Amino acid sequence: MDMDPEQGAQQRDSLVEAMLGPLYEQMLPQVRQILEQGRDAPERAIGRVLAQLMLTAWQALTDQGKTVAPGVLVQAGMVAAQAVGEIAVRLGVLPEQGNGDAIEAAFMLAMGQFGQAAGGDMPPEQRQRYAELIGALRQAKQLSGAQPSGSAPQQPQQPQGGM
Repeated sequence: MDMDPEQGAQQRDSLVEAMLGPLYEQMLPQVRQILEQGRDAPERAIGRVLAQLMLTAWQALTDQGKTVAPGVLVQAGMVAAQAVGEIAVRLGVLPEQGNGDAIEAAFMLAMGQFGQAAGGDMPPEQRQRYAELIGALRQAKQLSGAQPSGSAPQQPQQPQGGM
């Protein structure tokens, strides 16, 4: 699904706005309650809120006969994950520093929950694209997890044995 990068950015920004508007307005009391009740598992609580935001925005667009490119929804979801994470920090559910892994984990949980909830209403090619994007995100996380951030790239291992 190719698209003009500027159009994709505009779609992403509109989708972010569609998610964050309700987050900071009518959903805020519910979000606060979910996050505070989820202190023991903040990733799950943040993921639950994020999945609901994504699903609500996606469903509203679907009801209007519009589609969202999976990559655009993933990008908007990442922005929304940061916003929900900031709320969790303000509530003391997440620490101010070192919360990136928890927010990332919450995002991945949300993507799974979104896929389960919306997957049956998506065309197979869209489901496939979401699966590919999630797979690529997991692979990128594994690769980045193998190398601590801020450290120099490690030298490749030399083969064992003599020559």
